Amino acid sequence: MKRERERINIDKIEALKELELFKELKEEELKNIEKFFVVKKFKKGEYIFYEGDKEPGIYFVIDGIVKLIKETNEGKTVILRLATKGESFGWLVMKDNRPPVNTYTAQALIDTTVLYISNQDFLKLLLMYPALAVKITCELTKNILEAYDRLKSLAVEKVEGRIATLILELVDKIGKKEGDHVVINAPITRQDIAEMAGTTVETAIRVISRWKKEGILDTERGKIEIFDIDYLQDLIS
Repeated sequence: MKRERERINIDKIEALKELELFKELKEEELKNIEKFFVVKKFKKGEYIFYEGDKEPGIYFVIDGIVKLIKETNEGKTVILRLATKGESFGWLVMKDNRPPVNTYTAQALIDTTVLYISNQDFLKLLLMYPALAVKITCELTKNILEAYDRLKSLAVEKVEGRIATLILELVDKIGKKEGDHVVINAPITRQDIAEMAGTTVETAIRVISRWKKEGILDTERGKIEIFDIDYLQDLIS
C-alpha cells in the first residue's frame, strides 16, 4: 500500500545537473526550474504508483532501482524494464481526450530516491525551454527500444538466453568491475528474474543453480557476481 513519502534534504540543482535531459541548462536556468521538482524517497518494495492511477507525472531516478511492472490479461506479471540512476519513467500519453492514467505499475526494487514533476509543470518547462523536446524524444525512443528488446527476447530466445540477456542488461546498467569479475549490487530475487525473463520461478532457480555449479556466476544476499560474461554473451549471439 502506498503511503506518504519522506522528503529528503537533497540539492535539487545538483541532482538536475546529473540528468542528461538538463545537462545543457545553465546554473541560472536550473535555479528557475528546480521549484517544479519534488524529491521523494521510497523504501524497498514500496509502490510508487499503480497501473490505472490518475496521478500523471514524470520521475527521474537519483539513486536506486525501480521496476516497471505490467499485468497481462492472463494475470501474469511481466517486468517491462528496470529504471536505474539517471533514467526516467512515468511518461504518459493522452488518449481520446481522456485524462491520462498510468499504464503500468512502478515499484522500488531497493531504497530509491527520485525527482518528481507533474505533467502540468513539465509542460510549463517545455514552454520555457522548447529545446528539451528533442532530448525527450531521444529518451522516450531509448525506453521504447529497451522495452521492444525485452519483448523480442521473450518471443524468440530460449529461457537461458532470456536470463542471460537480463543479467547482461543489469551488468550494463549497475554492474561494477571487481578484480576479474563483475558484481551487481542489488537484491534481485529469483522471482524478479523469472518475471523479467518471462519464465517460472522454478525454471529460473534451475538455470541459475546450474550456472553457479559451472562457475559462470554466484549469488549471495543482495548481489550477483559474474565470472564468465563471455559465456552469457554467447547465449544471445
